[in-house]
Amino acid sequence: MSTANDLAFVRDTLSRLQNWGIIAWVFGGWAEELLGLAPQRAHRDLDLLYLGNDFGRLDSFLASDTQATEIAGKRFAHKRAFLRDVIMAEVTLVQPGPRGGFCTLFWGDTQHDWPTDVFSMEVNGIRVASAASLHCYRANHARLRWSPERASRSSHMPCH
Repeated sequence: MSTANDLAFVRDTLSRLQNWGIIAWVFGGWAEELLGLAPQRAHRDLDLLYLGNDFGRLDSFLASDTQATEIAGKRFAHKRAFLRDVIMAEVTLVQPGPRGGFCTLFWGDTQHDWPTDVFSMEVNGIRVASAASLHCYRANHARLRWSPERASRSSHMPCH
C-alpha cells in the first residue's frame, strides 16, 4: 500500500506518536501551508518539533512501531528521522531553555533559540509550530545546516 503525504497522513503520524506519549508539532512546509503562509502543494516529507529533554520515547517508538523505519543516517542528538512507507518524517528535539524559553542544540555546538510562542498554535485540531518560529528558523537556516565536521561532534547535550 502506498501512502500519500496528505493531511490524513499528517494526522495519522501525529496520532501514532501521541499513542507513545510523544506530542509533536507540525513544522516546515506543512506548517506553512496549514498557517496559510504558503499555498497548498505536494510535500516530500513531514517535519515535526518535539518538546522534551531527550529522544528516549521516540527511540522506543522507532524500535517498536512496525510501520516506522528509522533512517540511521539521520540519527543525531537534535534529530531523528523515519520512513512510513516511502514518506520521511523528521523530528527535531526542542528542549526547555535555561531561562524559560525553548532551544535546540544543532550538531552539538550551535544553539538555536525558538520564539516563546513556538508551541502556541493549533489549526483544525493539529498542533502547528508558530509562524514566528518558522520565520526565525528560516532566517537562521544557513548557520544551522549540516556539515561533515559538525555531524561528527553531535552528541546529546542540553542547551546552555
